Amino acid sequence: MSLRFHLQGARVSGLESVLVVGTGLIGTSIALALREQDVTVYLADRDAGAVRLARELGAGTEWVDGLTVDLAVIAVPPQGVAARLAELQRAGAARFYTDVASVKVLPLQQAASLGCDLSTYAAGHPLAGRERSGPA
Repeated sequence: MSLRFHLQGARVSGLESVLVVGTGLIGTSIALALREQDVTVYLADRDAGAVRLARELGAGTEWVDGLTVDLAVIAVPPQGVAARLAELQRAGAARFYTDVASVKVLPLQQAASLGCDLSTYAAGHPLAGRERSGPA
């Protein structure tokens, strides 16, 4: 059974839980938008302080290993996308995966070389952040 979701106006339907990996400007913005649509959002970041601030802003709750969500959104710099995808897939974190990296060739090449399951990964539309990091 495949996951199907679509936007109805500004509504997300068929998507119940999302893991946002990377709680910088873009990741936190995505999490906040999903929360506005009553999607359950989990947050992960190597920076515990960034997760804490995103959580305090109402973006979601901290993700714990062993939890599986519908979709994982990888919001890290392009050079880190494939490694995070591989880690998340090994952990069984989500049914499907996407990213918001500004380039696609590097993450796709690295993901293929790491043996990622590309059938559950859809390279997302490129988004860009700012020169400063963090959810604020």
